[in-house]
Amino acid sequence: MPRGQDRIGSRQWFTGVLASVTPNVPVPRAFFTDILPGVSTIEELQVTLVALRLFDEAGGYDSPVAERSIVRDSALRTALRIEGSPREPDKRIAQGLELAVARGTLLRLITTSGRKRVIWYYVNTPDNRASVGLMERGQLAVPEAVWIGDTAPEVELDRPNAFRLYEQNIGPLTPLVADQIGRALEEYPADWIEDAMDEAVSYNRRSWRYMARILETWSVQGRGDRDN
Repeated sequence: MPRGQDRIGSRQWFTGVLASVTPNVPVPRAFFTDILPGVSTIEELQVTLVALRLFDEAGGYDSPVAERSIVRDSALRTALRIEGSPREPDKRIAQGLELAVARGTLLRLITTSGRKRVIWYYVNTPDNRASVGLMERGQLAVPEAVWIGDTAPEVELDRPNAFRLYEQNIGPLTPLVADQIGRALEEYPADWIEDAMDEAVSYNRRSWRYMARILETWSVQGRGDRDN
């Protein structure tokens, strides 16, 4: 059992920080002032904190971390596993990552080489955004840390599926709409948002306002056959 923990029954109780022997993980002040006030789900909070630790372990906030490293992190999996449930917490971790990307805390990078595809994350900083943009355009060498085998991969900055679908089917993704979609992702399942988008397109009512009304109606009245 790790130092600083006691076990009582089936639960572990934290007994205090061993400051003299415990290494620190730097957390940017912006996490407390700009990010934390908007976080409303435990999934996003847990994923964000674990990601910050993994970035630090990888070498700092300009270092990439593979999605598999986040998903496989034992502390995160324990934190997001529902007690008594046989289900693995993969879906909750994926939801936390989606929300962190939607909020702008993390940048999600897709690297491909032939048929191989790997997903990486960066902390969303101005320098990292600029570097990823240059990598996408082939104007900056892709760091060997994200190479697939011995090959430098192609790089693409990825946004949450709801954002991509909105741009493809509804209209331009303005900062205001992006913020509204991000808030909706906290309140509704991602498939609800995609289904609401399908309805907006089918009725040719292509606006976020119409989609929001659909979501509000479903949350109150249910979704009929879709609930089954």
